[in-house]
Amino acid sequence: MLWDAMLWDAVRGRPRRFLLSLWPLRALAYVVSGVAVGAVTLAWLAVALVLGGVVLVPLLTVPLVALERRRLVLLGGPPLPDPHHRAERPGIVAWLRTRYAEPVTWRELAYLVLHGTVLLLLDAAATALAFAPLLALGFGSFAGAGTEAVDLVVAGTVAALTVLGVLVVMAVALYAMPLAAVAHGALARLLLAAGEDATVRTLTRSRARLIDAFEVERRRIERDLHDGAQQHLLALGMTLVAADLELEDDPKAARALVRQAADQSRAVLAELRELIRGIHPQVLTDLGLPAAVAELADRSTAPVSVTLDVPHRLPSTVESTVYFVIAEALTNAAKHAGAREVIVAGGLRGKRLVVEIRDDGAGGADPARGTGLTGLADRVDALDGTLTLASPPGGPTTLTVDLPWTG
Repeated sequence: MLWDAMLWDAVRGRPRRFLLSLWPLRALAYVVSGVAVGAVTLAWLAVALVLGGVVLVPLLTVPLVALERRRLVLLGGPPLPDPHHRAERPGIVAWLRTRYAEPVTWRELAYLVLHGTVLLLLDAAATALAFAPLLALGFGSFAGAGTEAVDLVVAGTVAALTVLGVLVVMAVALYAMPLAAVAHGALARLLLAAGEDATVRTLTRSRARLIDAFEVERRRIERDLHDGAQQHLLALGMTLVAADLELEDDPKAARALVRQAADQSRAVLAELRELIRGIHPQVLTDLGLPAAVAELADRSTAPVSVTLDVPHRLPSTVESTVYFVIAEALTNAAKHAGAREVIVAGGLRGKRLVVEIRDDGAGGADPARGTGLTGLADRVDALDGTLTLASPPGGPTTLTVDLPWTG
C-alpha cells in the first residue's frame, strides 16, 4: 500500500488510534516544512526566470526537485527515485537536450510553480490552523487580564468561549493538517515520479540492451572456446595419438610427446581459467571485491593505484557488477585512452558502495561508441544504482559507480 493511502486510511479510522499514532506529527513536519520550501521555491523561480529565462530553468530547479523527492520521507514513505535518463554524451549541452526531451522535466516545473503558489497557500493555511489554538489561548489570557475592570460573568463567558474555540480549532487542525499533507504528497508523487509509460519504455529499452549485451558475451565465449581451448584440445589429442604410436617403436620419443601433451594440457587449463575469470573470477568468489580488484590492477598494462574501504563481504550481485565496471574502465584506460596512471578509490558510504575510477588518459570516452559501458550501466541500473561518466576531450576520465549494497 502506498504511503498516501496509508495516511488516508489512518485519517478515516478511529480518532483515538489516529491521534496516538505518528501520522499527525509526520503531517505537521511535512506541511510546515512545505511552507518554508514553498517560499524558497517562489523566490527561486523568480531568480531563475531573471537569470536564464526558460532555457536554464531545468538546471536551476534541480536542487529543489531533489529536495522535494527526499522530503516525502517525512510522510513515512521512501524517497522518490530520480526518473531522468542519463545523457548519451558528456557535457552540459547534452544534459540539457536530454532534460528538455523528457516529459518529467516539465512536470517538475509545473509542480514547482504549484508549490510556490497554490500549495504554498494550502500549507500556510493548514499551518496557521494548527497554531491557532496557541493564539486563542493568548487571546484568552489577554481577555482574562482585565477581569478586575469588567463584570465577572462576562469574563467567565469569554473564558469559556475561548476554551471551547480552542478545542474546536484543535480538533479541526488535527485533521486538516493530515488532509493537506495527503493532497500535497499525492500531487508530488503524481508529478515527480516517473510515469508508467516512461517506466515501461525505459525497462523495455534496458531489457533489449541487456539481451544484446548477453548475446555479445555469449558469442565472445563461443569464439574464445573455438579459437583457443578447442584448438589446443585438438592438438593435445593429436599429440597423445602420436605418443601412442611411438610407444612401442621409440619409447624415448613417446615420453617426449607425453611431456609435450602435459605442457599443452597446462596451456589449455590456463586458457580456461582466463576464460572463466572473464565470466566470474574465482578470486572474487573466494576473497571478495578488494582482492579481485587488486588482481585486476596487477594484470593491467597501466599503473593502477587501488584504495577500497570495504571491510566485509557484499552481496554477490553488487560485487560482480562493480568488479566488471572496474575491469572495463581499466581496459578502456589502457587500450583506448593511453593512460599513464589509473586510480581506483572508494568504499562504503552508509548503505551504498561508491567507487571512482580515474585515469589521466586522452579522455573523450563516449558510451555510444560501444565501449562496453552501456551494458554495464544497464546492469547497474537494474540494481537501483547509477553509473556516471565524465570524460572531456584531453582528459581526465572519471567513472563513478554508486550501488546500494543492502535493502
